[in-house]
Amino acid sequence: MFELIKQLKEWTVEQVLWAEKNLRGNSGAEKKAAVIKRLDDMITLPAYLEWADDIVIAWIVDAVCEKLNAVAGHDFGGKEINEKQVEEVAEGIEVPESVIHH
Repeated sequence: MFELIKQLKEWTVEQVLWAEKNLRGNSGAEKKAAVIKRLDDMITLPAYLEWADDIVIAWIVDAVCEKLNAVAGHDFGGKEINEKQVEEVAEGIEVPESVIHH
């Protein structure tokens, strides 16, 4: 599970950056929904866990946005974020057990 969460955090950073660059003019809620949809499509979970994936993904998307705002400011879509910064953002997100086992 740890490896899946690590990968999910990295994918989330990439997808949030994608949304900021490609969905300019859309609301934050629309960007978040697009990111959640893209991530949900990337992840295959057993049927008994599918109900929880949107909850976990939404939480991680919010955490990634907070970290990106701290690293690059609120207009991070217009800035180049290097691979090291992407890793730092992903590694800096601690997913509480309560989110994973919601």
